Amino acid sequence: MIPSLLEDVNIESLIRQDNLPQLCSAADRLRRHAQTAPRSLDASSLKLLDDLLSSAAEAEQTLALQRARIRYLESLSVTDELTGLLNRRGFELELSRALARARRQNETGLLVMCDLNHFKAINDTYGHPAGDAILRAVGKVLKRNTRESDYVTRVGGDEFAVIMTQASLPQSERLAEKLSKLVNGMTVPWQGTNLTVSAGFGAVTYNRLSQAETLLFLVDQDLYRNKTPRLVEAGSLS
Repeated sequence: MIPSLLEDVNIESLIRQDNLPQLCSAADRLRRHAQTAPRSLDASSLKLLDDLLSSAAEAEQTLALQRARIRYLESLSVTDELTGLLNRRGFELELSRALARARRQNETGLLVMCDLNHFKAINDTYGHPAGDAILRAVGKVLKRNTRESDYVTRVGGDEFAVIMTQASLPQSERLAEKLSKLVNGMTVPWQGTNLTVSAGFGAVTYNRLSQAETLLFLVDQDLYRNKTPRLVEAGSLS
């Protein structure tokens, strides 16, 4: 017979509804009862325990799949489909987190922007698939030559951004210059020809006092003023 501790539980209803929390609770109560008083369970009670455990395992698996699906959909909302990098939303989210961490831990870092030159001309001459090939290639170079702690993003069109966390000023200069040389030295094979990549870079350091809006203004100014990275101290608009 079913132990009195489960008399208030509609087992069949829980199994039909895949009610995981209550299924697990009921199964756990039965399991503990079986361990402390094994002789009090008859054959029907043991079968019920087996059914409960089986249903709880199936419901848990279903819930795990649902959670995985949710994580996947959430990742799509911050991922650029073409390059696999973070998109504009992902960039804004990680920049906000980086600046919050800088305020808490007195960190410094670097924001780098990369804007491809003559990208429209490439699309017009060779077609959008050629432009897509260049975007993917640039994304791979940026990702491959940054640290795991950095965030490489495609913020839109032909523009990329890299958030370099926990980087000192000398280290930031080296990293930014390295990325500029690598991207500007690229060629991308396309239908029997090699497409040369050219890009402008801008960079600005950030610290615990930095604000996102100011950083974006400064790095845009540096990007369009220079073809090679020249660091602008955060907080200075001159």
